[in-house]
Amino acid sequence: MNEATPDNAAQTGILHAQPIGALINALLTSAPVSGGSVAISRGETIETRAFGTRGPNGAPVDPRDRFEIGSISKTVAALAAARLEVEGKIALDSPVRDHLPWLVLPEGAGDPTLRHLLAHTAGWIAGNSAAPGEVAQALSLTESRAVTAPGERFHYSNVGYVVLGLALAEATGTSFAALLREQLFVPLGIPGAIASITGAEREQLCPGTVPSRDDAQWEPGAALSEQSWVEPAGADGNVAASALELLQFGRALSNPESFTGRAPWLPAAVAAIATPTAPSGEDILGAGPHLTVNEARYGLGVNVEPTDLGTLLTHGGGMIGYGAFLIAHPDSDITVAVTLSTPGEWPHAELLARAVHAELVREHSGTIAAGADNPVAALRVKRAPLSPGNEEQARLSGHYRSYTPWCPHYEVGVSAEPGIAGQLVLRAYSGVEAPTEDTPLVSINGDDAFTVGAEAGTPERARFGDVIGGVAQTLNIDGCVYSRVTSR
Repeated sequence: MNEATPDNAAQTGILHAQPIGALINALLTSAPVSGGSVAISRGETIETRAFGTRGPNGAPVDPRDRFEIGSISKTVAALAAARLEVEGKIALDSPVRDHLPWLVLPEGAGDPTLRHLLAHTAGWIAGNSAAPGEVAQALSLTESRAVTAPGERFHYSNVGYVVLGLALAEATGTSFAALLREQLFVPLGIPGAIASITGAEREQLCPGTVPSRDDAQWEPGAALSEQSWVEPAGADGNVAASALELLQFGRALSNPESFTGRAPWLPAAVAAIATPTAPSGEDILGAGPHLTVNEARYGLGVNVEPTDLGTLLTHGGGMIGYGAFLIAHPDSDITVAVTLSTPGEWPHAELLARAVHAELVREHSGTIAAGADNPVAALRVKRAPLSPGNEEQARLSGHYRSYTPWCPHYEVGVSAEPGIAGQLVLRAYSGVEAPTEDTPLVSINGDDAFTVGAEAGTPERARFGDVIGGVAQTLNIDGCVYSRVTSR
């Protein structure tokens, strides 16, 4: 197949079947989704469907519209790294600092390799939302710590992939964007995909969609706005593509042998990234219909999901105003790609992608989990208001803001939610890098420093400071400073 275009894609078929049509309608009417595209392939048969508008109240979406695909860029980066190793140009088991000797690693980081970064097992923090540049993000690692040894634990790290991109660029003597274009996009037949999203590319993208309010839970009917413009920094989320271009990339994972005429390295590279590497993996969304997965583990840049119908390779992507999801099913030669204009912290793209995939394998009905009767409603989080708590908790409780659009607003207070009732928590109502559930703040030595989350091995830290009149005025989360603002 040559570069994907809607000219060779049918407009009828499973994507217009009643269950999928009903789900798309529910997303457009009951979720903060303005529009999007979905593309599927079964062997050489391709279908596509565009729906909704380009951002709030925009023109109708076209299948050729490009969206930011967020963390699916990690799968792209991993495949590029695997190609370089297959061709003997790098060794994935080489230490990161062999490539970036200037890099100062987090406290307690050991000596992680490129493979550890690819598998999210370096033990590093998720990231620092305050710094827009790749090198600045890498330099900010000195303010963090690694609680677990390399390879010991799966902990998703965007900054790990930022460093990976810098290392690959250094190893090849070219920019990371040029590396992707030349080593992947051209040989895979998607030369128009965008490998570096800057202001120059903004007009080429479908506008993203976010709630107009970032400090309150979105409900159906609440206002939506076009997203703030941000230039993504580095290999953790640097790619934009249409649903058809994303589908073409996914087909390289589903059937790499069909590309060997122009990409002879591809089967070995796909095998490398599809090998389960981390001790665990990303959670499977269970809200809607989906093929039942048995204990997923992360490979290199991809979630490896065993099922009774063979292994799925998946990854999602969330950006400010964008959501995307990719499913590659090699055993059935099926690929599903979804791109949406929607807040990236909501799993709408995964919901649609897994539902479409379930329809494609519907004849094996015993392997499909039905999910909730109303999956779109099931995704809406309803949480009781936070309270200030006791005197010690109240001096930290309140609302905090930063200028970072990745997570602009936090509320700190005492939760009433089951399992964490009475605990001081962080709550975010929007933001791609924001927690989607109330996150306990676990005190460290009782000095206004906290672990962000109660799970053992979590490296993220929060520290309250600048106390005036007994009340903290700032909240520092791994180097990103939030300031106290007026309570809502």
